[in-house]
Amino acid sequence: MNVAVFACTRCNAPSDGTARFCTHCGNAFGASAVAPATPYYAVGCNTCGGDGSRLPADKVFCVTCRWLRPLGPGYQMPVEAFLWRLDADAMNTLSGIGPLNAAAHGISEKVGRPWFEAAVNGVRLSEKQLPDIFDLAVKAARIVGLEHLPEIYISGEQMWDSVTMGSQTSSFVALGSVLTNFRGDDLLYLLGREMGHAKAGHALWNTVVNLLAGRQPGNRSLMSDGMLSFLSPTKLIESGINAPLMAWQRHSAITADRAGLLCVGDLEVARRVTLQWTLHSFPLASRINRDAWREQEDASDDSAMQASEFAMTSTPYAARRLKLAREFHDSAEFQGWRRVIEHWTPKAPPQTVQAAPAKPKAPPQEDMEKLTCISCKTVMRVPKVKLAGTEAVNVRCPNPDCGKVLRITPKKPKPPKPDQVGD
Repeated sequence: MNVAVFACTRCNAPSDGTARFCTHCGNAFGASAVAPATPYYAVGCNTCGGDGSRLPADKVFCVTCRWLRPLGPGYQMPVEAFLWRLDADAMNTLSGIGPLNAAAHGISEKVGRPWFEAAVNGVRLSEKQLPDIFDLAVKAARIVGLEHLPEIYISGEQMWDSVTMGSQTSSFVALGSVLTNFRGDDLLYLLGREMGHAKAGHALWNTVVNLLAGRQPGNRSLMSDGMLSFLSPTKLIESGINAPLMAWQRHSAITADRAGLLCVGDLEVARRVTLQWTLHSFPLASRINRDAWREQEDASDDSAMQASEFAMTSTPYAARRLKLAREFHDSAEFQGWRRVIEHWTPKAPPQTVQAAPAKPKAPPQEDMEKLTCISCKTVMRVPKVKLAGTEAVNVRCPNPDCGKVLRITPKKPKPPKPDQVGD
C-alpha cells in the first residue's frame, strides 16, 4: 500500500502526514494540536461576546471567559516563534505512543485538571488579588499570543517550583510562593515561561507526567531508586515510558525559556533568574563570576554531561539551557520578534521627579552689637561695623513709645600689655 508523503511548508522536509510537527524545523502541520483549542467557557460569553467585541476598548481582559485582547490589530505570535525543535520531536514521540496518547486526552480534562487544580491549595490571582503579579501575567500571555488567560495560583506546596497543567482546551498555572520574591522583568520572565508552556500545549503532558509519577518535589530520574533497581526488568519496562516523558520535559523547558526571553528581551534577566532558581538562592547568584560561568556554558555540550542529563534529571542543566538561550537571543528570528513586541509594548520613559524650587538664600546676617535702651530697657541690635570708628554714633530706640536717641561712644582699644610691646 502506498503511503502519502507530505512536505513541510517551511523547510520542504518530507513527512508521512501523521506527525503534528516537522522533525527538522519544528513547523506545525495543519491545525496542530499543539495550540490549545478555544476553552469551552469562552463560547458565547455574555460579558465580552467570546471575542472581546462587547468590552470597552481600554479593557484587555474579560473577567468572565478570560479572553485576552491582542497586543495590537492583527497581532499573533505562532508557537513556532519559540518552539524548540527537539520539543516538537519529543511531543511527536509521545503522540506516537498510542495507548499513552489516548489516555492523556481521555483523563486530562475529566480527572487531571480538576484533581490537580483542587490540590493546589493556594491563592488564585485576579484583578483584585495580587494585581501587580496578575497584570504581569496578562502582559506575558498577550505577548506570547494566548487568546485566553490560564487560571493562576500562588502555592506554598512547592515553593521554588512552577508548573502549567490542564488539557488542550484549558490550563492553569501554579507558581511557587518563593518565586513571588522576583520583581519586574525577573517575574515577567518566569510568568512568560509558563504562558509559553500553555501556548505550546505542554499542559496536557505535564498533567500526564504528574498522574504517572505523582506530584513529588525535585527532578525525576531514571535511576532515582538506584542503579540496581534501574537494571531490574520492572524498572526497564517503566523506563520505556519514563524516558520519553523525561526527554520531553527537558526539551519543553527550553521552549519555555525562549518564550520567557521573548517577553523580556534581556538575556541577562534570563541568566540571573535561572541561576537564582537553580541554586535556590537570591544572594548567591549575585556572587557568580560571569566570565567563569560563560566558560561553563560553553563546555556544556560535553557528551558525558549530556548522558548524565539524560539519565539523572527531567530538567535541563542550567549551563546548557543558558547556552541555548544565548543562541536563541542572538538569532535573527528573536531580534525580529522583539522589534514587533517592542512596537506594541513600548517601555515607559523613566519617570523624572520635578525638583522643588530652591528657596532664596537669606542675606548674610551682619555681626551685631547688642545694646539696651537706658530709658525703656528695650533691647537694640546695631551692626558692629557702625561702631567700629572713633566717632560717636547716635542710635534711636526702636520702641515707638520711647524713641530716645542714645549717643554711643566707641570704646577705646585697651593699651597693649608690657610683654606685647615690640622691641
